[in-house]
Formats: sequence, structure tokens, C-alpha cells
Amino acid sequence: MATLAAEVILVETEAAAESSSTARPITAEVIAENLNSTDKSAASTVASATSSSSSSAAVVVSVSDSDSDEIVTISQNIRRALECPICLTLMSVISCYCPNGHAVCESCMLTLLNMSSAQERCCPFCRALMVQSLFTSAMVDKLNELCHQVKVKCSNWSRGCTELVPVRYVNEHESRCLYMPNVPCQVTVCQWLGIYEQLYEHVSSSHPGVAVQTSTNQLNVTDAQDITTNRRRIYLIQSTCGMIWVILSRIARSRIQTALFLVNNHLDGYNNHVKLMPTDIVYRVTWFNANERSRTKSRTKRVYWSTSLKPEFQLLLSDSYPTFRFKTGRMEINWFQCPKYTGSHSSSTC
Repeated sequence: MATLAAEVILVETEAAAESSSTARPITAEVIAENLNSTDKSAASTVASATSSSSSSAAVVVSVSDSDSDEIVTISQNIRRALECPICLTLMSVISCYCPNGHAVCESCMLTLLNMSSAQERCCPFCRALMVQSLFTSAMVDKLNELCHQVKVKCSNWSRGCTELVPVRYVNEHESRCLYMPNVPCQVTVCQWLGIYEQLYEHVSSSHPGVAVQTSTNQLNVTDAQDITTNRRRIYLIQSTCGMIWVILSRIARSRIQTALFLVNNHLDGYNNHVKLMPTDIVYRVTWFNANERSRTKSRTKRVYWSTSLKPEFQLLLSDSYPTFRFKTGRMEINWFQCPKYTGSHSSSTC
């Protein structure tokens, strides 16, 4: 296991050079008194990045800016040393069958073992025949023990997660972390991905004129005639019903289509969007001419969940959304809750 041990020792050197000269409030716990000298070198290195707690549960930390920077630096060094060279994720469980000490994560090792016969199981890095020796097994067992005690920052630290998580449980924690980004921005060509609570702030600061707040659940569009053919305009509305994407698409020279999508913030235990029942929010679109006379009113339509939107979405082109002729004047979009609204009565009114 010389290769992995050397990487961990390198982390110790880098962490020592970058660490503060003052005493830290978060110290490492003595891992095990009976480790051999090689194990102690690796153990002292990785343990220096953890808090004094040895429990497997994640802990919430509150530290100064300098200490926070130090935690981030050491966590990054540990992640770099324990990065699986195949899938590039953190090796929460280390597997080493290579006699030269090349280690991979447990998942990648199982894949390698299943892909070839016993006679053809070669290390993907040095091509040595992979066999499980007593020496490498003992070293891997010790390092895996450390992974239960060594804590690193969550990768969502910059987004607000303040937990220090044992290496062994990092992947599990991050799959359920409440700060894992899962809400995309629907503005054209924007690649932002964040959490629900950050969406409105992002749109307000990055896309002027798109974010709108309203307490009346109403949006007035006075310049819809400026939307060119085969183009769309999008708004993010913060209303009493939640955050709603409003999309206007000019599908023909004199036809505009309108659709509303409620931003989904319902997640399961694995941070995936829950497949929800249709919303109980509906909307109507009214067109007023230049004299403020109502000329056209659409049928009541359902507000869909934003998870039904696809990244490649450009035009709506669906009978599920109201389409009407529009040249001049203004559009008024109103939405409201209608508990009796059902999918089988898509044109009903409340």
C-alpha cells in the first residue's frame, strides 16, 4: 500500500505548510495506540483534518473565518489523496488488490472484478495481476477504520452546509444533503443549478427584469408585442402560491402561447424530487386592447410542476397551454388555488 501511504504523507506536508501557526479549536483524536509505524504516519495525517469527536455521525461546526478556511484546505487535501482514480469520487471504502498499492473505490473494484476472469484481472494502472495479499488487506483495513473517524467538510459547504462528515459516510450524506443543488434556472442558456431558497436571489441578481414579486397573484405584460417569432420570454414570479415560472412563446406571427410552472421544492430522503399529484393552482390569460377593453379570455388551465420542463425546452407547442392572437395591448395573467380542479376537467372553471 506504499502508493496510497505516500499520497497521505504528501497531504500531511501540504496541510502543515498551509495551516495557521496559531492553535486550532478543533483538534484530532488519537486514533489507535497499537498501529504500526506506517499506519501511524497515515493516521496522524488524515486525523489532523478531523474534529476530536470519533463518532460516525456528522457534526455541525461553528468556527471563525480563518478556521473555516483551514478546514476547507485540509478537507480538499484529504479528498485529493483519497480520490478514486477511476470514477474521481471520494473513496469512502478503499479497495486494493494491486501488489503495487494502487487503490480504487469499492464500487470500481467490484466492476473490475466482474469484467474479467481471475487470470485476466490486471491493475488498470500498472497492469500487475491483482491479488489480495495479507499485507495490503491489513493496510486497507486500517485505512478503512480511519475513514470511520476522519471527518471532512461536505462538498456543499460553500452553499451553506456546515457539517463535518466521516469519510466513510460522505457519499451517503451528500446524496441526501439539503444543500445539494437540484433546482435549475430556466432562463435561456443559463447553467445555474442551486437550491430552492437561492433561486429567486440568483434570478434577481443575474437576470434583470425576470424576477417579479406580487401579492396579488397577477402579472401584467405590456410589451408582449416585442416578443419575436420563435422566441420566448420568461419570468420568475414570487407569489403567495410559491415561485412560478411564467413562459410566453410567440409560436407564430400573431399567436402567443402562455404556460405557468410551479417550482418544485418537494424532495424525498435522497434529495430527489418527489413525483407529486398535479397542482391545485390554475390560471387564466386575458388580453386587453389599447383602450383597456377585454378582447380575449382564455379557458382555465392548470399550473404544472417545473420538473416537467426540460433543458432543451424552447417552445411550448402543446394544446395544454392557452394560445391566442395578440398584436397590441397588454396581457393579464391571473392564477389562484382551485382545490376542486381535476385533470379530467382541464377546461373547467372554479
